[in-house]
Amino acid sequence: MLKLFFYTLLVFLQSPIIQDITKEDVLDLIEDKSTDIIDVRTEKEFIEGSIKYSYNIDFQKREFIDNLNSLDKEKPYIIYCKSGNRSEKASLIMKSLGFKVIYHYKKGYQDWVED
Repeated sequence: MLKLFFYTLLVFLQSPIIQDITKEDVLDLIEDKSTDIIDVRTEKEFIEGSIKYSYNIDFQKREFIDNLNSLDKEKPYIIYCKSGNRSEKASLIMKSLGFKVIYHYKKGYQDWVED
């Protein structure tokens, strides 16, 4: 019983795998350069504009999961789309595939280009 208690405590104390972040957080992580940035919008959307240093893995393409599986799951990633819907789903898929650290830019590219 004590073992179960400590295991449960350990699970709750661990940092979440998916962390929602703000524009300021994205800017800080970009500056650090140890985090890759994945844009899960369509190729057309990506060509029209993207966050600097990001690369495109289209959420709607059939090979989306295969493309994710080719990435280093130990490395941290920022995930974004236009408004947060596709990137939230993509983050959950990445979590299920075993990625360790996922930063979800919840407000997405439409927030990025505001101001």
